[in-house]
Amino acid sequence: MATLAERLSAHADEQARAIAGRYQAEIVDYAASDTEFIENDVVRVTRRGLGQVLDNIAANAASPTPEQLKEFRELLGRRPHQGVALPAIQHAFRIFGEEVFEALAACASPDDPEELQAVIRGGAIIMRFAHEVISVVTQTYLDELEDVSGDREIVTRSLLDAVLAGRAESASSVRDARILGIELLAQNVVIVARAPMGDDDADDAEEQRPRTLRRAAKILHDNVLEYLEAGHAIVGVREGEVVCLCPAPTPEDAERAAQAADDAASELDALGMSVGVGHWCKQAAEVPAGYAEAREAAVFAMRTGARDHAVFYDDVLVDHLLRANENAGRVIAAALGPLREYDEQRNAALVDTLRAFVEANFSITGAARAMHVHNNTILYRLDRIRKLTGRDPRASRDVVFLALSLRLDEQSPG
Repeated sequence: MATLAERLSAHADEQARAIAGRYQAEIVDYAASDTEFIENDVVRVTRRGLGQVLDNIAANAASPTPEQLKEFRELLGRRPHQGVALPAIQHAFRIFGEEVFEALAACASPDDPEELQAVIRGGAIIMRFAHEVISVVTQTYLDELEDVSGDREIVTRSLLDAVLAGRAESASSVRDARILGIELLAQNVVIVARAPMGDDDADDAEEQRPRTLRRAAKILHDNVLEYLEAGHAIVGVREGEVVCLCPAPTPEDAERAAQAADDAASELDALGMSVGVGHWCKQAAEVPAGYAEAREAAVFAMRTGARDHAVFYDDVLVDHLLRANENAGRVIAAALGPLREYDEQRNAALVDTLRAFVEANFSITGAARAMHVHNNTILYRLDRIRKLTGRDPRASRDVVFLALSLRLDEQSPG
């Protein structure tokens, strides 16, 4: 049997392509598939399956191993999202078994009784392999289908992966979008929701994690749907996080997407998840960067304990720049020190005044109104801030420095 397996292995690549060709010839779903999908996915999976079954024949192993079955679950887990029906997959495995058995028989010498016996034994291993893999893949398919049956817009991971990688215009992405009835727009905002993954997570909590992520995906999608005015949001679970690609053809749409993320944050907080939002991507090529920004913003939200609201990458950018330069961070953070000391000793409100002045867009009147004091009181306090810090809040260069110190203070844990 090992000899026959070795002979067939020498032509495994050719055989895998021949099997995939028969899929296309006999199964409608594969016949309608584009060349990229067949070449990069179907042939690859078929080649891997052929390698596994030949390993089993060489080892005279009656059944596939748990590791082999797990690998096939992972390899074919995306088929429900790729427009390939379950009967088509089951039909493909029957073709796979027939083709591999015929190829194995063709490798044997008809004059050698031992090799003919090996073909019979090998045939049993092939049929057993196909049967068990079909069972596992069928269950995986049904589980995946259940995840998305309630809402077709909580979507194909293959499409989401492709768009986040900058391949929105590839043939397979266009095909997947067409199957789902989704129009892929060039302009988007990426939203990411994620929860911390500690080593001390209990086993039962880990088992609940997929269900939690699915709930989070539904929450995020429903909130985005309330604000959406163009296109279709793509929401999916990816690498332990929920990702939403929200179409935003105009700056106003981008603002609505951000508001949707902010509204969803309180519900997602109840699931232990934090929300990050990337910049407005004006073209498809910017989406990978927008995704990276949203992930970093979500991680920042977890690290700083931000709750009940989304964190935007602009907030993270300041923190990132300051952390990249310890001296700059130390100097800016220290700017509020004299003001805090003055406030504590005299029961004053210099820090609050500075914050009100910045939040009022540097308006004396606006700050006075917010603090319910006279304009002259604000002027006096700003002058006191200048004397204590050496920075004049009414000077453009100095107010930027002081505003950064407030931002850094707001982002500090506790």
